[in-house]
Amino acid sequence: MGISTSTISAQELIAHIERTLDLGTYRVGDWQTLLRTLKEQGEEADPISTPHLTRVSDKLHRRNGFPAAAAWVGMVGEYLLLGSSLLAMNAESILLRLAGVIVLASCLQPLIKITTGLALGVRYSYVYLWYVEPRFKMQFGTYHRLSPAKKLALQLMGSIGTPTALLIGWGMLQDEPLLSMLCLAGALIAVMMQVGAFFAVGAGVRKVGPFLLTNLTTPAMLAKEWHEVGKSTRE
Repeated sequence: MGISTSTISAQELIAHIERTLDLGTYRVGDWQTLLRTLKEQGEEADPISTPHLTRVSDKLHRRNGFPAAAAWVGMVGEYLLLGSSLLAMNAESILLRLAGVIVLASCLQPLIKITTGLALGVRYSYVYLWYVEPRFKMQFGTYHRLSPAKKLALQLMGSIGTPTALLIGWGMLQDEPLLSMLCLAGALIAVMMQVGAFFAVGAGVRKVGPFLLTNLTTPAMLAKEWHEVGKSTRE
């Protein structure tokens, strides 16, 4: 059974979750209960909760056992990839230019998202390897304190990187019509997949196989935040 929130504060819930994580008795669903309680008790912007939310969120996430490194290591790596891709795309060799487009498509999406996050006030705990994809773990307390508009802006900006990279490739490879058209087709497919994920969440789809849809793609998180804004407006 989950924990009752009728007479318990968000701070007490945070302490309870951290204690159960330390003891190895954490029950799935308690974190979601905490988020609902924060919303109901109007503590979304409570600065006291910010470091505690981040600490407990990181503990909960680290249970997955993904390899991790300091956030700055990942950021430096992503910016190095960006610089390398821009240099490669201006080379004479078609193979180098194609490689540059592929590298840009892999690094531009996370770069836009983390850079936007930093500008909005989000901070990052570490970078981790999600199967084959490097991802950045947000300090959840700093994200939770964002206004709904800033959350939407962050998730929207985090959705445009891959299509943008492929559209750049379309322009950079105009002297190779086949490769250029493949980039354009890839950009259109990426947009359709992202739009599909957005509307799938709106239609109530939560999982694709064993994975939460919101873990697979940023547009799904955008749809979730959009739904939360709409729900708050109706209330």
